[in-house]
Amino acid sequence: MSAAPVVLDDFDVDGRAARKAARAAWLANLAALYLRSPALAARLDALPFAQLPRIETARDGAWTVRVTADDGALIFAHSRHEPLVEARRAAERAVSSAENPAFVVQGGGLGHVWAALQAAADRPVVIACEPDPALLKAALCSADHSKPIREGRLVFVTQADKRLVHDTLTAMSADVMLGLQFVTLPPASRCHAEFHTRIRGLVTDYVAFARMQVTTLVRNARQTCRNIALNLRDYVHAPGVESLRNRAAGFPAILVAAGPSLTAHLDALPALRDRAVIIAAQTVYKLLSARGCAPHFVTSLDYHELSADFFRDPPAGADPRSTLLVAEPKAHPSVLDTYSGPRRLLHSAFAHELLCERPPPRGALRAGSTVAHLSFYLAQHLGCDPIVFVGQDLCCTDGLYYPPGTPIEDVWRPELSRFCTIEMKQWERIARSRSILRRVTDAAGRAAYSDEQLFTYAEQFEADIAVSAARVLQAAPTGVALAGAQVRPLAQIASEHCIRALPGDLVGDPETCASDDIRQATASIDARICEIRELRRISEQMLTLLDELSRLTGRPAEFNRRIAKVDDLRAQVARCDRAFRIVTEASQLAELRRFSADRRMGGDAPEQDTPQTALRRLRRDAEFVTSIRDGCDFLLDVLPQALLRLQEGGRAQ
Repeated sequence: MSAAPVVLDDFDVDGRAARKAARAAWLANLAALYLRSPALAARLDALPFAQLPRIETARDGAWTVRVTADDGALIFAHSRHEPLVEARRAAERAVSSAENPAFVVQGGGLGHVWAALQAAADRPVVIACEPDPALLKAALCSADHSKPIREGRLVFVTQADKRLVHDTLTAMSADVMLGLQFVTLPPASRCHAEFHTRIRGLVTDYVAFARMQVTTLVRNARQTCRNIALNLRDYVHAPGVESLRNRAAGFPAILVAAGPSLTAHLDALPALRDRAVIIAAQTVYKLLSARGCAPHFVTSLDYHELSADFFRDPPAGADPRSTLLVAEPKAHPSVLDTYSGPRRLLHSAFAHELLCERPPPRGALRAGSTVAHLSFYLAQHLGCDPIVFVGQDLCCTDGLYYPPGTPIEDVWRPELSRFCTIEMKQWERIARSRSILRRVTDAAGRAAYSDEQLFTYAEQFEADIAVSAARVLQAAPTGVALAGAQVRPLAQIASEHCIRALPGDLVGDPETCASDDIRQATASIDARICEIRELRRISEQMLTLLDELSRLTGRPAEFNRRIAKVDDLRAQVARCDRAFRIVTEASQLAELRRFSADRRMGGDAPEQDTPQTALRRLRRDAEFVTSIRDGCDFLLDVLPQALLRLQEGGRAQ
């Protein structure tokens, strides 16, 4: 922050008092902005006040300003008569129709509507989109917004850049997922209209991405916890990926996925195996092995038991010992039970909570949505450069969902006849997603179908590529061209980059275990079972008490006497902190519902409780505690199974 005194003599606003107020607002806002967004704060701080637009006083005494429209005309950003009334009405309309108090403001001018939204909603999140730094600085001189800026509830988007928009929205992903309301004011259609259109598209795309991510997390939370618990023996015995760091530094990696374009590259891959690290998604493991191109690594993370089919009955001549399985502990236990080759498991925070007395050290990779993302992070961990996508289409290239020859055709085979062909089954798979289909253009300029799920995968890849130190290439033909990746023919990629033999110790020594202390792991699970039983007992008592309190909301004296017992039970829950963390991992929906309920009831301050608001809070708490109790029941069913697998060798189902 500038150490020089702030002089607003060049700021074109009438009156000494107005300049004094503007100076105070600017300094407060700037200090808050330096805490939250130092780069933007420095950029605005360096902008001379002489470059700010001339401020005019409206009839009601508030500030307004003229801005230059895209066609060169001067237009008012606010009403010339009552800009504050105009802002208040816009805010009230937005708040009345919003499911969640989170807003994207476009065309906000001097920011009157930012303040109006803060006043109309309880602790709203406001994303202010403004590409003109001079106008933004003038807005930060017009009123004190330091409190919401400091708390991260007023953030600024100044560039229509996907990465910057994603970074901004990721910091408030829970609010984004619950719903964003666009507040688009008239100047947005005439001033920087292209910027605002681009921002709207980027935000809309991110919301779809965030909702898909959270929906997947919530829907699969319990299955994920179950899989991790049942994989504990492998987690204790198998080594991690920490010793693989930079083992293939400077060598190319070819990431093979099951997109339709893979067919065009299959014949070329075997010749590259000695000069490029082949990392396969589990869906193509058997297909590559059958072609004499056993991958160096295969990745797995899918929670469903059908994933084991990708490793069951390997083709004749395939040697699983030549391929290292890198799996997330949330992969279905049948995968680890079926695969007979070497394996390494990644770090799991949930597994470490379960084995907290002596958790085995495990290296972590970034969490990915799919095995293809995991393959990308593994290539980065290995130090590979460049990283080459093969078969990563992210759309239905040539009207196909899967490439010919993949295991899904074995699943379809009983249905095939002259009335039901492979092509028809491919189209059925595409049409099954008709409600979320998108028309896209592939790298060759051809029209193709994609869907919301594939689109979110592409969004994550593009975000990853933007921060990747390694070059990223796509082997043509391919599907959707990913921003930041170069599309080239595989032959050209091979001639330029696959020119050295891989190191002989690529996978490393065949480590058998990182820790064989099964007795310690067994003791840890026994302890967790006891702790969760205690948490369940407390939850039952809390539910009984909440039910009693819900019948006493009309009798304050009795209500206040009984509510003291709640504090006692909360203290008991605090003593079960580890068990509570473990159970909430299996109860993600409960956490989401509580957050949503808190946002909806944000204005109901406890000190101003009426019987109605108190009852709403009690119902919210009862719903949450019920979910915690149900989570306890779930884990008290799963953990004894995990204990059995630990004791009996990890192969019992």
